[in-house]
Amino acid sequence: MEHQANKVIEDKIGWTADPAVVRGAECMEKGKFNEGITVLLKYIAAKPDAIDAHSLLRQLHWRKNDIQAHLAATIKLCQLHVKAQDRESAWQDYEEYSNAGGDRMPASTWLELCRIAEGQQNYERAVSEYERLAQAYPNDRESLLALLSAGRLALKQLNRPSDALLYYKAAKVSKVPHLDWESNIEAGIQDAEKAAGVSYTPTVKS
Repeated sequence: MEHQANKVIEDKIGWTADPAVVRGAECMEKGKFNEGITVLLKYIAAKPDAIDAHSLLRQLHWRKNDIQAHLAATIKLCQLHVKAQDRESAWQDYEEYSNAGGDRMPASTWLELCRIAEGQQNYERAVSEYERLAQAYPNDRESLLALLSAGRLALKQLNRPSDALLYYKAAKVSKVPHLDWESNIEAGIQDAEKAAGVSYTPTVKS
């Protein structure tokens, strides 16, 4: 992983003209991690969207064995790749984040990553990520959207109506206000119960 990352850095530095990034790379090669981090943080303060600088900063934190800083830098890099619509790089960032022990990607970014997996027709992984997102952020709007998406994929793509039913029912009792989604949730429950062969009893409002 590190060798690949270094090659990416070398490729990027090949076309970048920013002295700070070049100096940061030189510091990493010489083992001067703190100096390299300081140089890059100063540069990023002026250019917060500089992907090459964030990529190098992440590696410096990794080489320094500062895992929490590495994870934070990976989140930022992932967000920049999502913003740039570089889906493949964003997903690679997320894989590295997870492999390094990260388990709480910011909700809005995580939702975009779930959609990337879904867009790649990796439905099993998408459902798994939607579920993890919903569990991690039960009070956030993204959790409700994640449950609805997980229910839809489980029902329509994976032929797992029982799982879909659980997701839709979890959405129904979600703490997140969902009046706008109530009809979608009820329809999802009905479709899932029908597919699972369970009798459906609509909610009667007094």
